[in-house]
Amino acid sequence: MSLFQDQDQCASGGLPGEGASCAPPPAYGRGAGRVAGSYLRVTGPVLRGPAGVLIAVASFAAGDAVGGRAGLAAASAYVTVIGVYCLLNFLRCRETHCAVTGPGFLLTAALGFAAALVPGSALPWYRTGTEAIVFLGILAAGYELEQAVAARTGRRVLR
Repeated sequence: MSLFQDQDQCASGGLPGEGASCAPPPAYGRGAGRVAGSYLRVTGPVLRGPAGVLIAVASFAAGDAVGGRAGLAAASAYVTVIGVYCLLNFLRCRETHCAVTGPGFLLTAALGFAAALVPGSALPWYRTGTEAIVFLGILAAGYELEQAVAARTGRRVLR
């Protein structure tokens, strides 16, 4: 079973608080689907819920403590990890917020790496604090869209 075939095993996508969430990815499969399922299974518990909030705060705080380009690169690494998670999760479960957060986080991380790696004073305004603000804005936009979809359709997933 591939990552994409696993979409049908996900919950109905009811409103949050109704116990609706995506089923864990299957432990079997081949190739990219197996790697994607393993990535979701390993990173999901760490990146979601209270643990996810702590990891996000710690990542941005560590990046700010290191400072400069190295700190921005460290924060961008975290944003890349969660961006990949959101994209894979959207492909598997179709959670609405992941349609916004996945690409948004990856673009945010790409800009962060560009600002960290480009020599000279290119992108001097894009630092760890700016990346954290953009991260929170994308997160809020994703969940706002999910609430709008849920209010209209009664589901928090895109089918």
